[in-house]
Amino acid sequence: MDNVNMKTEKPNVVGTINCQIEVISNVDKELVETRNTMKKAVLRYSQFNEKFAEKHPLRILIADDSMVNVKVTLWFLKKLGYKPDVAFNGVEVLDALKRRSFDVIFMDAEMPEMDGVETTIAIRQTLPSEKQPHIIAMSANSSGDDIEKYLSAGMNDHIKKPLQMDEIVQALLAVRQLPDFLNVLYSKESDKQVDKLEG
Repeated sequence: MDNVNMKTEKPNVVGTINCQIEVISNVDKELVETRNTMKKAVLRYSQFNEKFAEKHPLRILIADDSMVNVKVTLWFLKKLGYKPDVAFNGVEVLDALKRRSFDVIFMDAEMPEMDGVETTIAIRQTLPSEKQPHIIAMSANSSGDDIEKYLSAGMNDHIKKPLQMDEIVQALLAVRQLPDFLNVLYSKESDKQVDKLEG
């Protein structure tokens, strides 16, 4: 039998490894950048939260028949420094307003006994102008017709469930024309803290 010289090409292991290392390196860079961005946002946001209620004191009432929703709303508002009162239906809202006045009511649109729309109409018809609260509708329904119904009843604003912190903040900023969120969020003091983090 004739001798046949057969050359078996070896796989380019080094090239493959280098390629894999480069890919992993790029992924790591993206993860680091994402982590740093999140750190900056959290730091700036925490700086903002600590002073929000102090700079903008508001008496807040949460009106919702769902204990889960109440706990979520309470958690967000407490993160901003507020200590809200709670009512579980429209009747309790009206009773609470007899005891004290509120600057803001986060009003669930659908509640037993007396829903958010009926409660808002009653508030607008009975309370004197100087005691009228800023009413923010909360609902999973965000169609144009639904929002129009809330506004026509006398509500001032609407946020969609499930609630998000940024939407709550934006809704609060609309009360009494509070200063712009970004002016506080990106304050010089906050930037100094971020510089320390980066250093």
